[in-house]
This record gives sequence, structure tokens and C-alpha cells, in this order.
Amino acid sequence: MHLRTARKLARLSQRQLAEASGVDTSAISRLESGERNIHTMTYDSVVRLARALGVTAEELWPVPPHESSL
Repeated sequence: MHLRTARKLARLSQRQLAEASGVDTSAISRLESGERNIHTMTYDSVVRLARALGVTAEELWPVPPHESSL
């Protein structure tokens, strides 16, 4: 699930999510705009975002598909 989708479903503004999760508003904005990939965040930050949104960390930070060996 995309962060923006989860945030909107939780009816939170970026500022409210930042306050609830302890993650900087600018980081949330960059994640939602695609300037930053959620996989570059610490797992702890993803867990805090997930808790604030009422979702699991795995929903926000899915395991990327493995590249197949040729």
C-alpha cells in the first residue's frame, strides 16, 4: 500500500502523521511524491509510520521482488 493512500484512508494530514509517528514532515512529503523510496528508511521509522496509520509495516514496506538469475 502506498503511504499517501494509507494516510488518506486514516484521514490524516502529513503534519498529523509526522506528529503521530515522529517522522519529519519533509520525509513524508518526499516519500509520497516519489522523491524518496520507502526502502531507504529505517525499519523503525516504517514501523512508527505504520502504527500511526493503523496498518502493518509490511503493508507500507513490501519485500521487493527478487531479480531472477539468468
